[in-house]
Amino acid sequence: MTATMDILRNLLYYSAECFYFTGVMFMRKKIVTFAAAFILSASAGIFATGIGPQMNFNPGFTPGYTDNTAAWGFACSAKFDSVPVYWALSTDGSYYSYKGDSSSGDVNTTLFNTTLTGDYWVMNPTINGIWKWYWGFGGAVSTSITANGKNFYLKAGPRAVVGMNWFFLDGFLELYAQGAIQPELELAFGEDGTQNGVVRVPFYFPFNSGVRFWF
Repeated sequence: MTATMDILRNLLYYSAECFYFTGVMFMRKKIVTFAAAFILSASAGIFATGIGPQMNFNPGFTPGYTDNTAAWGFACSAKFDSVPVYWALSTDGSYYSYKGDSSSGDVNTTLFNTTLTGDYWVMNPTINGIWKWYWGFGGAVSTSITANGKNFYLKAGPRAVVGMNWFFLDGFLELYAQGAIQPELELAFGEDGTQNGVVRVPFYFPFNSGVRFWF
């Protein structure tokens, strides 16, 4: 009886060891398969969505207005596989001055902007190796508010963009730099609009540089 129990105990022990070993090997195989698939897709450049930070420098001028201070800021840039458009949601700020009423004279404040741009790249040919260039067109819409809380602005307009980009790590990492020409129609509300006109046509020449990670 004792010998039979020992045999059964050994059978159960080795069966458990076998199941454990099989499970470990199965999980390892799954992990290796997943890693191999990821590496193969990376080496083939199969990345559908790109997203990353962007730095902005946005000089411009408005005909008939003396204040033409450039704005500095940051953005989140994104390209989704389902839409052939490169998006950027930006926020920036700049020194701003406008003519107040006769009693206050010039008013000095800070202007905060939030802008959404979308660009369609017509071409993105290779210059040499990982170095490419592109051009395209798109549009921009933005809202602005002054720090003194007395003014609000709405702006929208078309834009033409040209830039260069570089891909690293088999297409996983993209660096880019671009410039644009961006005329807009602006509506000014508040003290600035009352004193200096509601409708304006500013011209902007934004410069951006950033990085996108492709997944």
